[in-house]
Amino acid sequence: MSPREPGGQRLTRRAVLQGAAIVAAGALGVACQGSREAPPAPAAPAAPPPSAPGGAASTSRTSAPAKPAVALARPEKIKIAWTAVTGAQSGVYVAYEMGTWRDLNLDVDLIRMGSSSQMAAALRAGELDGGVLDWTLAFQFQAQGGNAREVAAITNRQPFSVMAQPSITRPQEVVGKRWGITRIGSAVHTASLVALDQWGLRPDDVQFLALQEVPAILAALQAGQIDVGVVSPPTNIRAIQAGFRELLDLAEDGPEYPSVGLAIIERHITENPALVRAYVAGYGAGVARFRKDREGSLEVLRKYLQLDDQSVLEETYARFSRYLMLPPTLPPTASLERVKEDAIKGDASVANVSFADVADSRFVDELIGQGYFASL
Repeated sequence: MSPREPGGQRLTRRAVLQGAAIVAAGALGVACQGSREAPPAPAAPAAPPPSAPGGAASTSRTSAPAKPAVALARPEKIKIAWTAVTGAQSGVYVAYEMGTWRDLNLDVDLIRMGSSSQMAAALRAGELDGGVLDWTLAFQFQAQGGNAREVAAITNRQPFSVMAQPSITRPQEVVGKRWGITRIGSAVHTASLVALDQWGLRPDDVQFLALQEVPAILAALQAGQIDVGVVSPPTNIRAIQAGFRELLDLAEDGPEYPSVGLAIIERHITENPALVRAYVAGYGAGVARFRKDREGSLEVLRKYLQLDDQSVLEETYARFSRYLMLPPTLPPTASLERVKEDAIKGDASVANVSFADVADSRFVDELIGQGYFASL
């Protein structure tokens, strides 16, 4: 069974620079040669076998029984998207693969989408119930009539590194250079804007090239098609091993700037809060399982990241064991204020969006009050 990234620009913008499509095609070709493609959509899950007490976990979707107060009365189906080949979404991978959603009677169809911006379009079209959504995009999405809100935090810092050709030794040397991202409006684009701002630079100081996928950014660096790129673990680890220079690790040395959260459509929040509660609880249990079950989690990462390099897998696991939020408490207002201010620069209508339009903290707050996350 094989399972199937937002910045200060409007969602409808397609092109970054003339010729970016040509570069993207070349980079993706190199990427296909250097690593396998991301896994396709998972088949419908079979009923999981019982877990062996105290035994080593595998990628079969099983885990300890959930608290009855959180579990749904009967199985309910939802379609959820994961959006990037990165360890940042490990809690989602594990919640699905090790059954912490299933334990709560939540039958999740987990699918792969290329970016948060693509996911936003699918949410609006009614093709998805939720998934991993970038915080900047969440503000833009609501400004443009979006229908989903963040209900849990995944990372409240940017889990990205700015990687550069070895000849670039200082941040100021990126001016005028070709800078690889996935898409305008992606989490990688947002991280790029945060890094440039930290260095006192502006977005138009560099030439953004859209390369569609994070692994393709490394491939473009290797092919000499870009000078700088923003990537997340495990790709940044592979880039360092390949001899590229890490100019900035935003997760360790960047500002507190929320990256991605777990979103769900507003209809479920209004009409089926028990489902949303199980969604948040199962995700939190997935993060807890990720932290506790190192060997099982490494196998999940191996599957979703399509990596066989054990040292890269282990470093990715070590980083995200620290980075992932548990409890998945939503970011403080001060952090979201900056996200909103940055989003307004690209879309003035975001000024009319309130925090309540973008996020709903009650499910995490209720579960904290019940001691659910502490019990994990």
